[in-house]
Amino acid sequence: MASGSRRNLPGTKRAGLFAWDGKAEGKGSGPDDFKHSGQYSVQEYIQALIRADPSNVEKICSCPDSVHPDEWLYEHLRQFMTELNVLIVQLSPNCDSTTFPKMTAGEACEFLSACDGEPKMVSAIDYCCHNLDFYIAALNRNKNFPRPHHGALPKKASKEMKEATKRLYRVMAHAYYHHKDFFVKFEERTHLYQRLAALNKGYQLTRFTPPIQL
Repeated sequence: MASGSRRNLPGTKRAGLFAWDGKAEGKGSGPDDFKHSGQYSVQEYIQALIRADPSNVEKICSCPDSVHPDEWLYEHLRQFMTELNVLIVQLSPNCDSTTFPKMTAGEACEFLSACDGEPKMVSAIDYCCHNLDFYIAALNRNKNFPRPHHGALPKKASKEMKEATKRLYRVMAHAYYHHKDFFVKFEERTHLYQRLAALNKGYQLTRFTPPIQL
């Protein structure tokens, strides 16, 4: 059950995730109110758009005139990681170190994890978890991503966001190539990959390898 403070409480069932009250339109929640509604107002506005209609990817990913594009991308990536965590948790019963001892996406692509320093081969589920944890921490470092921020981010922050997009896309690619039935059902419900693809195209963040074809 989600709380009135817009948080998923421990024990929240899958159907209740992110299901708190909130609208994408109206006084105090629209794009013109961002700078006056607290440091999480952009994040909450994006979440409200997703809850209203997750299939309306164009609207969800279109940056309002009153929001700096850097802040819009940053908040979308934070939201992406929140939802990607749900995908990883749901994937884990069928993806362990025995079934997928290497991080792969199809037969031609293998990926090393460099989260602990030297790049090394780890299981697919460890790659997913390590990289998600790493970039959650990276995108919450106040030095590169100060709060509140309503303007351009430092160049190092832009580099971090591009790296996060590249490495976390691989999690989705692994799910698509090796757990396709699960991926398709998840995507039909959340449109998470389509949102990431729209942002990647608009911001020219990275090259998606290998490609996901829906």
